Amino acid sequence: MHLRAAHVDGPGRKARGRWRGLLAAVVLAAGAAMPAGAVITTVSDNGGVYAISLRVGSLSGVDTVAFSVTGNNAGLTPTAVTGSQTIDVSVTPIRPTTSSATARPVTLKVDSLAGLPCQSGSCTGTTIPFSQITWVASNNGNAASGDIQSGRFNDTNNQQIASFNANATFCSFWLIFCLGYTYQSNAMNATRLQFSYDNDVVYPAGNYKGTVRFTASME
Repeated sequence: MHLRAAHVDGPGRKARGRWRGLLAAVVLAAGAAMPAGAVITTVSDNGGVYAISLRVGSLSGVDTVAFSVTGNNAGLTPTAVTGSQTIDVSVTPIRPTTSSATARPVTLKVDSLAGLPCQSGSCTGTTIPFSQITWVASNNGNAASGDIQSGRFNDTNNQQIASFNANATFCSFWLIFCLGYTYQSNAMNATRLQFSYDNDVVYPAGNYKGTVRFTASME
């Protein structure tokens, strides 16, 4: 997640075995703004290799989430600021069609360590920590399913926000015992995240920008 004054950018990145995605956002303090999606379903396996894809936001282009801290809300009694749009996050692992039932744990982590350093204005030298940003997850499964739950960035480089088993193997033909199996994989399908900036600390006025990196991996 990349934070930029009054908006959030969210391109998805795809890679084999390990995927990374970026989401951008921005914060303007004291006349500022800050930027800061899913049900576990099954997908059919295909091909002869293991692979995993991660999507953060739109399929193409950059998503923008705006947070504007202005007027009375930049004073002594500020209130939290909600982003202008939601961001969807999807993780899709694929196993070979001849895969066994060996467990394949999938994890989704975020890196928010760098915070949001001042870009312009009278805030030179100031960095807003990402722990000032929370999210509310919707279109998601419960915690037991391994889906993303509502939470807060913790200013570390390896915060785990989701974990589930890719395996979803079903018996396709029963005759006292199973005579055949259908191999599929569990996937996280468009968990929706709504971000919010706490706005409970008075920072110097300016434009702050930082990046949160999403990484999905399958063992």
